[in-house]
Formats: sequence, structure tokens, C-alpha cells
Amino acid sequence: MQPTIEDGEVITVAPVTPMAVKRGDVLLYQNELGVFAHRVVRITGSGRREDVVYLLRGDASVSSDDPVRPAQVLGRVLTVQRAGRRIDLTSRRAQWLHAARACASPIIRWLRGRSPASWL
Repeated sequence: MQPTIEDGEVITVAPVTPMAVKRGDVLLYQNELGVFAHRVVRITGSGRREDVVYLLRGDASVSSDDPVRPAQVLGRVLTVQRAGRRIDLTSRRAQWLHAARACASPIIRWLRGRSPASWL
């Protein structure tokens, strides 16, 4: 989940109901490969719990994970402990930074694929 969550950082997770999950939340979930914290990019299904499916993706990833059912979700990531300070992932500032990174990342990927000589 870099750059939002770096390896070795401590996260605070709180239980979340399926209907309270929204796009942009970072969920901690478990599948056959282990436990992961990834961001919700889409929610599909009807309003009933058994029909809901989350599509999640790590912030540095270009592809989504396999669909996640509410039963796999362990909770919503609320905070990250980084360098002795607590970062609230539910704050407006954190949401704004994520949106800015999401908008800039296609441009950055495009620029990395081009040689500096082609910039002129």
C-alpha cells in the first residue's frame, strides 16, 4: 500500500459494517494468500450483505485484487503510525493527498516511459 502504508508501520483497524464501506476506504482483509490492506476502488452488488463485492487495489498497483466479500473483511484501517506520529487516513488531508496522487500517477507513468530528449 505504498506510499500510504509502508512496510513495518503499525496500523489501527476498526470493525466496519458492509453498508458503511465506501469507495476510497482502506480495508484489511484476508484471503488464501494472507492478510492485506488495500483501498476500495469499486463496490458492486445490491444493498444486501450477501450480494456486496468489493474491488480493492494497492495504491502502487495497476491491477485490482480478486473480488472481496464482506466476510473476508477484518476492518477499516483508520490510522498509520509513522516516525512517531499518527496519520489519520480518514481525514480530509489524507483523502486529498490520495486523490492528488491518483490523478498524478498516470502522468508520472507516461513521463517515465518517455526519454528526456522527447520532452523538448
